Amino acid sequence: MRSITAPIILILCLAVALSGCATMRYPGAYKIEGEEFKEFKELDDERALKLVALIYNVNAKTWEDGIARSITLEAYLGLLAKRKSRYIRNSGVFEIKYDKVNITKWEYDDLAKLYDLLEPKTNNYYMDSAPELSESENARRVIYLTSINALAKELKGRDAKNTAFSIVGQALFTVLSVALAMI
Repeated sequence: MRSITAPIILILCLAVALSGCATMRYPGAYKIEGEEFKEFKELDDERALKLVALIYNVNAKTWEDGIARSITLEAYLGLLAKRKSRYIRNSGVFEIKYDKVNITKWEYDDLAKLYDLLEPKTNNYYMDSAPELSESENARRVIYLTSINALAKELKGRDAKNTAFSIVGQALFTVLSVALAMI
Protein backbone atom coordinates (compact mmCIF):
# COMPACT_ATOMS: atom_id res chain seq x y z
CA MET A 1 0.00 0.00 0.00
CA ARG A 2 2.75 2.42 0.96
CA SER A 3 4.64 1.90 -2.32
CA ILE A 4 1.54 2.79 -4.37
CA THR A 5 0.43 5.87 -2.42
CA ALA A 6 3.77 7.70 -2.50
CA PRO A 7 3.89 8.00 -6.33
CA ILE A 8 0.20 8.91 -6.47
CA ILE A 9 0.66 11.67 -3.90
CA LEU A 10 3.72 12.95 -5.76
CA ILE A 11 1.81 13.03 -9.06
CA LEU A 12 -1.12 14.86 -7.45
CA CYS A 13 1.22 17.43 -5.88
CA LEU A 14 2.95 18.03 -9.22
CA ALA A 15 -0.40 18.36 -11.00
CA VAL A 16 -1.64 20.94 -8.48
CA ALA A 17 1.62 22.89 -8.65
CA LEU A 18 1.67 22.91 -12.46
CA SER A 19 -1.98 23.87 -12.79
CA GLY A 20 -1.48 26.74 -10.35
CA CYS A 21 1.45 28.06 -12.39
CA ALA A 22 -0.47 27.79 -15.65
CA THR A 23 -3.57 29.59 -14.44
CA MET A 24 -1.97 32.31 -12.30
CA ARG A 25 -2.32 35.78 -13.83
CA TYR A 26 -0.03 38.69 -13.07
CA PRO A 27 -1.32 42.24 -12.87
CA GLY A 28 0.00 44.72 -15.37
CA ALA A 29 0.49 43.82 -19.00
CA TYR A 30 -0.18 40.08 -18.96
CA LYS A 31 1.54 36.78 -18.32
CA ILE A 32 2.42 34.23 -20.95
CA GLU A 33 2.74 30.49 -20.69
CA GLY A 34 4.21 29.54 -24.03
CA GLU A 35 1.23 30.82 -26.02
CA GLU A 36 2.10 34.50 -25.90
CA PHE A 37 0.92 35.29 -29.41
CA LYS A 38 -2.47 33.69 -28.86
CA GLU A 39 -2.98 35.63 -25.64
CA PHE A 40 -1.71 38.85 -27.22
CA LYS A 41 -4.45 38.63 -29.86
CA GLU A 42 -7.03 38.57 -27.08
CA LEU A 43 -5.83 41.87 -25.58
CA ASP A 44 -7.66 45.05 -26.46
CA ASP A 45 -5.71 47.64 -28.46
CA GLU A 46 -4.85 49.79 -25.44
CA ARG A 47 -3.34 46.92 -23.42
CA ALA A 48 -1.52 45.60 -26.50
CA LEU A 49 0.08 49.02 -27.02
CA LYS A 50 0.91 49.19 -23.33
CA LEU A 51 2.72 45.85 -23.53
CA VAL A 52 4.79 46.98 -26.52
CA ALA A 53 5.64 50.23 -24.70
CA LEU A 54 6.69 48.27 -21.62
CA ILE A 55 8.89 45.99 -23.75
CA TYR A 56 10.42 49.02 -25.47
CA ASN A 57 11.22 50.66 -22.12
CA VAL A 58 13.00 47.65 -20.62
CA ASN A 59 16.62 48.61 -20.03
CA ALA A 60 18.98 46.21 -21.80
CA LYS A 61 21.94 45.68 -19.48
CA THR A 62 23.86 43.31 -21.74
CA TRP A 63 24.14 42.83 -25.50
CA GLU A 64 22.08 39.64 -25.36
CA ASP A 65 19.31 41.51 -23.52
CA GLY A 66 19.32 44.14 -26.27
CA ILE A 67 19.10 41.47 -28.97
CA ALA A 68 16.28 39.71 -27.09
CA ARG A 69 14.41 43.02 -26.75
CA SER A 70 14.78 43.69 -30.48
CA ILE A 71 13.56 40.21 -31.42
CA THR A 72 10.54 40.65 -29.17
CA LEU A 73 9.73 44.15 -30.42
CA GLU A 74 9.88 42.91 -34.01
CA ALA A 75 7.50 40.05 -33.20
CA TYR A 76 4.96 42.16 -31.32
CA LEU A 77 5.05 45.08 -33.74
CA GLY A 78 4.29 42.55 -36.47
CA LEU A 79 1.30 41.34 -34.49
CA LEU A 80 0.12 44.92 -33.96
CA ALA A 81 0.39 45.61 -37.69
CA LYS A 82 -1.90 42.66 -38.43
CA ARG A 83 -4.68 44.23 -36.35
CA LYS A 84 -5.22 47.07 -38.85
CA SER A 85 -6.65 49.19 -36.06
CA ARG A 86 -6.91 52.94 -36.59
CA TYR A 87 -6.19 53.45 -32.88
CA ILE A 88 -2.92 51.50 -33.17
CA ARG A 89 -1.92 53.16 -36.47
CA ASN A 90 -2.43 56.62 -34.98
CA SER A 91 -0.56 55.76 -31.77
CA GLY A 92 2.89 56.25 -33.31
CA VAL A 93 4.08 52.85 -32.10
CA PHE A 94 5.44 51.96 -35.54
CA GLU A 95 7.75 54.98 -35.43
CA ILE A 96 9.76 53.84 -32.41
CA LYS A 97 13.49 53.50 -32.98
CA TYR A 98 15.34 50.33 -32.03
CA ASP A 99 18.05 48.12 -33.50
CA LYS A 100 16.33 45.66 -35.78
CA VAL A 101 17.59 42.08 -35.66
CA ASN A 102 17.09 39.45 -38.35
CA ILE A 103 18.13 36.16 -36.81
CA THR A 104 17.52 34.30 -40.06
CA LYS A 105 20.74 35.85 -41.40
CA TRP A 106 22.84 34.92 -38.35
CA GLU A 107 25.35 32.08 -38.35
CA TYR A 108 24.29 28.95 -36.53
CA ASP A 109 27.06 29.27 -33.92
CA ASP A 110 26.06 32.86 -33.10
CA LEU A 111 22.43 31.80 -32.61
CA ALA A 112 23.50 28.94 -30.36
CA LYS A 113 25.69 31.30 -28.32
CA LEU A 114 22.82 33.76 -27.87
CA TYR A 115 20.49 30.91 -26.91
CA ASP A 116 22.99 29.70 -24.31
CA LEU A 117 23.25 33.21 -22.82
CA LEU A 118 19.47 33.75 -22.67
CA GLU A 119 18.47 30.30 -21.45
CA PRO A 120 19.41 30.81 -17.76
CA LYS A 121 17.64 34.18 -17.71
CA THR A 122 14.57 32.62 -19.27
CA ASN A 123 14.60 29.72 -16.82
CA ASN A 124 14.32 32.21 -13.95
CA TYR A 125 10.92 33.20 -15.31
CA TYR A 126 9.76 29.67 -16.05
CA MET A 127 10.44 28.73 -12.46
CA ASP A 128 9.12 31.96 -11.03
CA SER A 129 6.33 31.28 -8.62
CA ALA A 130 5.89 34.78 -7.21
CA PRO A 131 2.23 35.72 -7.16
CA GLU A 132 2.99 39.17 -8.49
CA LEU A 133 5.56 40.80 -10.77
CA SER A 134 5.97 44.48 -11.47
CA GLU A 135 5.04 45.60 -14.97
CA SER A 136 8.68 46.03 -15.93
CA GLU A 137 9.58 42.54 -14.66
CA ASN A 138 6.60 41.14 -16.50
CA ALA A 139 7.80 42.87 -19.69
CA ARG A 140 11.28 41.40 -19.15
CA ARG A 141 9.64 37.98 -18.76
CA VAL A 142 7.82 38.44 -22.09
CA ILE A 143 11.11 39.46 -23.73
CA TYR A 144 13.01 36.39 -22.56
CA LEU A 145 10.24 33.91 -23.31
CA THR A 146 9.50 35.36 -26.75
CA SER A 147 13.12 35.65 -27.83
CA ILE A 148 14.11 32.19 -26.61
CA ASN A 149 11.10 30.77 -28.46
CA ALA A 150 12.16 32.55 -31.69
CA LEU A 151 15.74 31.32 -31.29
CA ALA A 152 14.62 27.76 -30.61
CA LYS A 153 12.41 27.76 -33.71
CA GLU A 154 15.23 29.12 -35.88
CA LEU A 155 17.77 26.62 -34.52
CA LYS A 156 15.32 23.74 -34.88
CA GLY A 157 14.55 24.74 -38.47
CA ARG A 158 18.22 24.85 -39.32
CA ASP A 159 18.83 21.48 -37.66
CA ALA A 160 16.00 19.98 -39.72
CA LYS A 161 17.46 21.43 -42.93
CA ASN A 162 20.94 20.15 -42.08
CA THR A 163 19.53 16.70 -41.34
CA ALA A 164 17.59 16.71 -44.61
CA PHE A 165 20.67 17.79 -46.59
CA SER A 166 22.72 15.09 -44.87
CA ILE A 167 20.16 12.39 -45.73
CA VAL A 168 19.92 13.59 -49.33
CA GLY A 169 23.72 13.69 -49.56
CA GLN A 170 23.99 10.14 -48.22
CA ALA A 171 21.32 8.93 -50.63
CA LEU A 172 23.05 10.57 -53.59
CA PHE A 173 26.38 9.10 -52.53
CA THR A 174 24.81 5.63 -52.32
CA VAL A 175 23.19 5.99 -55.74
CA LEU A 176 26.45 7.27 -57.22
CA SER A 177 28.39 4.40 -55.64
CA VAL A 178 25.95 1.84 -57.04
CA ALA A 179 26.05 3.51 -60.46
CA LEU A 180 29.86 3.50 -60.45
CA ALA A 181 29.95 -0.13 -59.37
CA MET A 182 27.79 -1.08 -62.33
CA ILE A 183 30.21 0.46 -64.84
